[in-house]
Amino acid sequence: MTVDLTAEATAAPAERFDVLTLIDQLQARVRSAEDRAALLERALASNRRIGMAVGILMCRSQLTEDQAIAVLKTHSQHRNVKVRALAETVIYTGTI
Repeated sequence: MTVDLTAEATAAPAERFDVLTLIDQLQARVRSAEDRAALLERALASNRRIGMAVGILMCRSQLTEDQAIAVLKTHSQHRNVKVRALAETVIYTGTI
């Protein structure tokens, strides 16, 4: 099977412009998808760390899951610290 590589060379300038535009659009979509995937990976890792902190609070303070989440959120708001940062503190120290 052979592929005709001369089609691009004989294509009209308008057709080549359309192909270049399409390639640019596809590259933009790929970059957007890669950015979204990286963001979701970071969110998943952060969510797991928060889950660990919730589990630690549940064990140490005899709280339900909802109560432990509420404690994290409340302390996060009062300290003006992101929940994920507070979760790291809980993971490393065992306390808020």
